[in-house]
Amino acid sequence: MPRRTSPQSFILLHTNDIHGRIQGLARVATLVEEISRENPEAPVVYVDAGDSEETSVQLSNLTKGTAMHRLLGAAGCRAVTVGNAAMPRYGPQILAEHASASSYPHLLANVISANGEQIPGTQAAGILETGDLKLGLIGVTALDQFQTTYEKFFDLQIRPLQPLVQRLAGELRQAGAHATVLLSHLGLEQDRRLASELPDTIPLIVGAHSHSLLPEGEQIDGVTIAQAGEYAKFLGRIDLIWDGQSLRVGKVTTIEVSESVPPSPRIRALKERMEGEVEGLLQEVLGNLPSRLDFSTESECGVANLMADALRARLGTDLGVAVAGQAFDGPLPAGELIRKHLWEACSSPANPGQAQMTGCQIRTMVARGLDPDRAAERPNSLRGKARGLMHISGARIRDSQILLGEEPIQMERVYSVAASDFELEPLWGYVDESWNLKPQYDVPTILREALESYLSDNPSPQVDRGRIASPLSASD
Repeated sequence: MPRRTSPQSFILLHTNDIHGRIQGLARVATLVEEISRENPEAPVVYVDAGDSEETSVQLSNLTKGTAMHRLLGAAGCRAVTVGNAAMPRYGPQILAEHASASSYPHLLANVISANGEQIPGTQAAGILETGDLKLGLIGVTALDQFQTTYEKFFDLQIRPLQPLVQRLAGELRQAGAHATVLLSHLGLEQDRRLASELPDTIPLIVGAHSHSLLPEGEQIDGVTIAQAGEYAKFLGRIDLIWDGQSLRVGKVTTIEVSESVPPSPRIRALKERMEGEVEGLLQEVLGNLPSRLDFSTESECGVANLMADALRARLGTDLGVAVAGQAFDGPLPAGELIRKHLWEACSSPANPGQAQMTGCQIRTMVARGLDPDRAAERPNSLRGKARGLMHISGARIRDSQILLGEEPIQMERVYSVAASDFELEPLWGYVDESWNLKPQYDVPTILREALESYLSDNPSPQVDRGRIASPLSASD
């Protein structure tokens, strides 16, 4: 390629951690169009650094995040890196569905299949041609608490970051890339560490995961780090200059996506079309409830008892447990139950699972689940909802004892317990790491799908009450 006689300017626009904010994305799409129109001589590229999906937003939840990728494509997005909002919840299989719904590459370099190949639907790196510049892109995702999930439950491999990025940058150069940018869903602290390790490898890291707003970016050993906050509240802009031999990062800014920016009619129309596509599915009848099943995070409730029953039946265990606030958002009405009612009430992305536990461990777990202080906690993973109480199936609590049938559980005996990863993983505080439970999960099934299956076998379920009628302490 002949060297240009004058530098060429480029504009890289970026978002991150949109988390289902479709209205904000519609305004981002308007800004992308405006910036492109206002800069006819400077090619404009829009990328996203991951976590556009969100379980608490209905359209994203109903499509397991696929709708968000259709919307990103309509907004002009050219590439994304895989975040942590979908894969740990729905399994790596979901990434192929996301990719099939979009025309841009889904970049994921540091998590791969057990056989050493890319997870279907992803690629480690790619090259975007824009103007005279061939821009290499590498995508990496957050590990932190998700590494165990990836390795233990999905049999995925983790690649060390620094040598991986160095190798891929070299391969991109060999393939014709003039410069390489890292799309990172690692979080700001990890980006800072990586920048200090790669000063001569990449000039720019476009970040995410920590939801950091960097109005003017950061400089670490000559590497620029940019991140645009969260929830489509800001659009990041990076002005780049290509002189024919090197890529220089110019001005880094963030643009507020205010309500004064009109939403893109194209995004609004696509959203309405997708909502129409799922409406028929939502109207299907799943069963008929003899009575209304209430929801509460402060006392025993019908929907959580139903979930505990469904998990125990699905996995054929001695005991079933379910924490109300993670499994449900609201009640289920009496009478004909359509899928829309269930999916609106049960947005949980948790996976059913089972583990072998001693009676002593079960008692400790259930006592923690019935602690009112713990039940009132509102962890970030529940998006502001209270945990609620732990409910049980196949057992009752009477006189500070857990009864299986009419007999108290035996402290040293081993029982099979059905639950979800929320109850069975030490991260959430009901079980201990030292127990070494080794739960087996039914992935990529999520709780509402397990409940649908239960209703197909039990279309008019009878859900009894009074299962947790007395307090329980782990020390009794």
